[in-house]
Amino acid sequence: MATSLSARPDDARGALLRAAIAEFAARGEAGARTDAIARAAGVNKALLHYYFGTKQALYAAALDAILAGLKEHYLGILEGPGTAGQRMLRYVLANFDRMAGSRDYARVLGHEMMRARAGESASVPRMVQAYFGPLNAVVCRTLDEGVRSGEFRALDPGQTALSLTGANVFYFLSAPVFTELTGRDPRDPEMLARRRVAILDLAASVLFADREAGQGTARAVLDEPAGTHPEP
Repeated sequence: MATSLSARPDDARGALLRAAIAEFAARGEAGARTDAIARAAGVNKALLHYYFGTKQALYAAALDAILAGLKEHYLGILEGPGTAGQRMLRYVLANFDRMAGSRDYARVLGHEMMRARAGESASVPRMVQAYFGPLNAVVCRTLDEGVRSGEFRALDPGQTALSLTGANVFYFLSAPVFTELTGRDPRDPEMLARRRVAILDLAASVLFADREAGQGTARAVLDEPAGTHPEP
């Protein structure tokens, strides 16, 4: 039975956001249906409009729900304990794990990037100002810290930040091509495990002035217990 307007606000709103993320991931904003979202959330459609008003406002709230959690998680790693090298490698790994762990999050952001390329996104400027810009500033500051300390080789922080993020994004965006080339699903657990090792090996090779020290740091980060840097 669909929940009424007297439903607990936190429970109902959270259920709607989770259902909305799944629907927007599958169909994009244009193709998503609010009745399908309400049905999946187990609430009536009036409650959806009560909390969010329009489908466009719900889509914006879904993007905020995704990006606020990611920003908090990544900043917690980048501003946490450890050397610049440890923090950067943890960040690269966390970024990979988040994309590996949620097809829906990656698909929603992928839809929005495609809309932006077509000049149809009104969300990207707000996303950059609220989330991507502040996060990128901290990534670049961490890279610069590593260069100044001598842990990292001389590098361009802005370009390096783009390259490291791009390596993760490309792995998942190119999944259909990867499957055709290899006959393997890149999201297969074995393939994901191999890629986790490979992406940290790449990052360590790119960043560290002392390659051997970088490889040792990468192995240590990979060996850190699950839950060492839990997501919010």
